[in-house]
Amino acid sequence: MASTPKYEIGITGSSESNTDVELNVSVGDKHFRIDLFTANFEADPKLLKTYLRHVEQSDPTYIPHLPEDPDLDEFIDPLEEFYDWATEPFAELFREIPPLNRTRLYTLQDCLFPEQFVYTLQVDGDELVPVQRDGCPNRRLVGVLLPASKTLDKSTLPVYRPKDIHVRLNDDAVALPPNPRKVYIKGKDVSFFKQILAGDIGMTVTELATYAKIHSAELGEDVRISRLLGVVEDEHTSRIVGLLLSYIDCENTTLSCAAYASEHILRERWLKQITHSLKELHTHQIVWGDAKPDNVLIDVHDDAYLIDFGGGYTNGWVDKELMNTQEGDLQGLQRITAYLARLSV
Repeated sequence: MASTPKYEIGITGSSESNTDVELNVSVGDKHFRIDLFTANFEADPKLLKTYLRHVEQSDPTYIPHLPEDPDLDEFIDPLEEFYDWATEPFAELFREIPPLNRTRLYTLQDCLFPEQFVYTLQVDGDELVPVQRDGCPNRRLVGVLLPASKTLDKSTLPVYRPKDIHVRLNDDAVALPPNPRKVYIKGKDVSFFKQILAGDIGMTVTELATYAKIHSAELGEDVRISRLLGVVEDEHTSRIVGLLLSYIDCENTTLSCAAYASEHILRERWLKQITHSLKELHTHQIVWGDAKPDNVLIDVHDDAYLIDFGGGYTNGWVDKELMNTQEGDLQGLQRITAYLARLSV
């Protein structure tokens, strides 16, 4: 018997008012949205109980049970377990989808706007069966439409189409990534793609304005921050679907993660770099915004980079009343300093 094909997990949607859930998976170059309704499971109390348990354990606030002996017992992520359970009835359907074409050059257009299918699960006897939902799904809504007063200055800021940005597949990739990170502008220049979610208008406007100031300030390389290389705009809707930022080779390592496993001398180095970069930003009247360790990346050369200029605040790092101000940045820096000092004790 053939094994169930692997897939990439996408965003999981849920409602605070009920236990209906939306699952998203990518298989090959296709996207499946699986709408799960509690009412569909009520014909079988056992399946209903199993479904509700998965819903409960997939909640971000749920604390999973860790194995008593990690060396002997393998930890199973509750969300992955939920997806495995819900996609098992799709095994035969997924097998019909051709594997990715390794000779093809895929783009953001393929990843962000794949062919989409919408299904649900229903009880048939004592089994679950996939049932395709009526109607053709709408084109996936990605990104934001900027207000008329905040239109892009395309004479100074490079604007690209999703088809201009290439995505190179990992050797073990089984599906197109729904949210690719490392991308290549027209197949050459590497950059980091920051996808913009529908509704993030205010944050996007703030971030674009801040990056415009950074560009005008002509800051030196000793100011270690992410830089804007371009914007990706969907030509069909004129929505900004993402930002192309300078690629920081960090293997997703933030200051929060690196600080615990590093020596005191490295933490001192990072604090000096963060302080210097922030001082230079403030000299040019540029605000960092959501100052916190998770918005500092540590690259492979052990250098600290400030990222995320969309504004906002995080409890415990910057007080709400100081949000998006230089005073808030300095408060965040002070608390980062104290945080690193506690690790050195």
